[in-house]
Amino acid sequence: MRLNFAYRPFYDKNGIDEIAYSQEAYDRYEKLELFKKLRSEGASQKTILIVLKISRSTYYRWKRDYERYNLRGLEKDSRRPKKIRQPQWSRELEKKITSVRQSYPLWGKNKIKVLLERDYNIFVSVSTVGRVLKKLMLKDIIKPVIFYCGKTHKKRSRIFNKHACRWKYGMKAKRPGELIQIDHMTHTVDTGMVIKEFQAICPITKILVTQAYSSASSRNARDFLELVKQKIPFPIQSIQVDGGSEFMKEFEEACYEKNISLFVLPPRKPQYNGNVERSNWTTKYEFLYQYRGPSKIAILRIKLQEFTHMYNTFRPHQALQYKTPMQYWASLGVS
Repeated sequence: MRLNFAYRPFYDKNGIDEIAYSQEAYDRYEKLELFKKLRSEGASQKTILIVLKISRSTYYRWKRDYERYNLRGLEKDSRRPKKIRQPQWSRELEKKITSVRQSYPLWGKNKIKVLLERDYNIFVSVSTVGRVLKKLMLKDIIKPVIFYCGKTHKKRSRIFNKHACRWKYGMKAKRPGELIQIDHMTHTVDTGMVIKEFQAICPITKILVTQAYSSASSRNARDFLELVKQKIPFPIQSIQVDGGSEFMKEFEEACYEKNISLFVLPPRKPQYNGNVERSNWTTKYEFLYQYRGPSKIAILRIKLQEFTHMYNTFRPHQALQYKTPMQYWASLGVS
């Protein structure tokens, strides 16, 4: 294959601009051309500006900048302040923080602040220490903690380009079936068997659904969703989960197929999934730690379903004024 290249003087001589401009610059140029065309057809300047939704001063500023710099003059100006805040710490403080961090590479800003006050009589805020550490990391003078933990990069955040959406602060279930909380926990029972237990709980009625699996895959999470639909006596409108991989792919596709909204919690915020976290604790201590049966997941599943039935129909629940979840659901009178 043969490639032919043109020299730079060819572009300059023929007026070819090879710079890639933003869409906003082209939109502004289009408005300038449209203004010129409408003006030539007899439209008034005031009417044209109303149609283009720009002010008179904006039009003449664009026109001036285009005449001076062509399309480059129509690019959006930077909003960065001309005078920005400069670091207030001294060079000596920076050296001292560098020395402490190099001596204790896994210490964070809080510990370093305490050490500066206790051993060096240096009083500085935690945020200032954090900013100094960030500067030192950018200059590669010190390494981040993950470097010493065998990790080469931070965990990549989830990309929301399918059915799942970000959970927004303040979201709260108001009716049964809204924001069903689903989670999974790894447990080792007394017999030594390791299981992956999925749980789903309605934050309104506290009705619980559980199932044990040998692995926490998205396929098993999808299977568990089918069980939840069968066990919960009302339609599921929305679900909230953490960012685990088991709640991606096939589980997300299943939520889409069943027209169930799926919301993903922010990282390291288990308190927003408080109901299922509490039920995890209950199942762990009231059932799994008491299990003395054989190390067979099929038998454990049967026993786990018996416990879940007891939880929903017999065990009083403090948050429901000591009613069982099914009693509370019946008292709501919602069909």
